[in-house]
Amino acid sequence: MSVMIAIRGLMKVKRYWPGKSPEWADKDADEEDGDIRTALEKAFPSRDNVDVTRKDDPRLRRLAESNFDNKQEVRADHLRMRRAAAETTTTTTIYIEEEDNRWQERLQHLEEDDGEERRRIIRDGFLQRKHEEDDALLPEEEEESEYETDSEDEQQSIKPVFVPNSERDTIAERERLEAEAKALEESAKRRLEQRKLETKQILVEEIQKDEEIQKNWDAVEANAADVDTDDEANEAEEYEVGKSREIARIKRDREDRESMFKEKEGMKKVKISHRMLI
Repeated sequence: MSVMIAIRGLMKVKRYWPGKSPEWADKDADEEDGDIRTALEKAFPSRDNVDVTRKDDPRLRRLAESNFDNKQEVRADHLRMRRAAAETTTTTTIYIEEEDNRWQERLQHLEEDDGEERRRIIRDGFLQRKHEEDDALLPEEEEESEYETDSEDEQQSIKPVFVPNSERDTIAERERLEAEAKALEESAKRRLEQRKLETKQILVEEIQKDEEIQKNWDAVEANAADVDTDDEANEAEEYEVGKSREIARIKRDREDRESMFKEKEGMKKVKISHRMLI
């Protein structure tokens, strides 16, 4: 019986009444209110301490009134927070007290000699109380962690950029036209280089033909000088006539070649212009 009384003396819990904050909560609240009141008075000096000459300035007067209002709001918010904390603490304390009463009632039903069962109940009671206190703190920690996680997700998320189909088609069409224009430009450069080579080759061939004709004509003149006939006057006249005919033929051949070359160049230019327009 003495062991039961000792256990009850150790486990005795001070009675708290619903709706009434515990004495330690009121005492801590008064001390903390005093500290906050001192800090607020330092941060927001009273209007009575302001110089009389400054009160005539409307800007300083409005600033002092705003500081006073802020001070009242901070104090009211703090009082609301303290009251909510006191109510939560009172509710938790009442619940724990009821559990302790039920636990002590269970101990009273046990026999004095049942020490092992009594120790088990005491151990279970302490563990249950510890779990309940930990569970009371979990919701706040979960809310803070969820808030931090949501904030990080919002910072990491990147707003996607939407491109309409019309703009996509326009971009693709512009790129295609640029590629075609670049290909046409490269093709025109290659054709120009090819025409330059062809023109150079034609000029070389014409020069070679003129040189060949001149050589043949010089050979004819040399042979004519070596011929000895009685009718020199007639031969001289025939020679001049043949020479004139040969010169005229050479001129006609040259003019025909130049005309054909110009016509070919004109046709190439027309074809290139037509392709560029397409």
